[in-house]
Amino acid sequence: MNNYNAKEFITINGSYVGYIQGGYVFHLENDDIIDFDQINPKILKNFNLKSVEFKNRAFEITYSEILDDLDEGDFVIFKLQNLKLL
Repeated sequence: MNNYNAKEFITINGSYVGYIQGGYVFHLENDDIIDFDQINPKILKNFNLKSVEFKNRAFEITYSEILDDLDEGDFVIFKLQNLKLL
């Protein structure tokens, strides 16, 4: 299994949908819905995203994409790097 991170960060605004089936789900301003499987631990110190307190709140979201090359297919993991309440 080979992992690599493009080291590129993407920043976009979006609203928090909730913690669903082990992922942090956001509805982005471009109408995409993204499910973050990984999250920077410092975010969880500032925001209890498992509660309903931040549901439907607007955030500036910074994330990275990690490409996981499994067997013959590629799998992308989204990692939430930074979160700022708007």
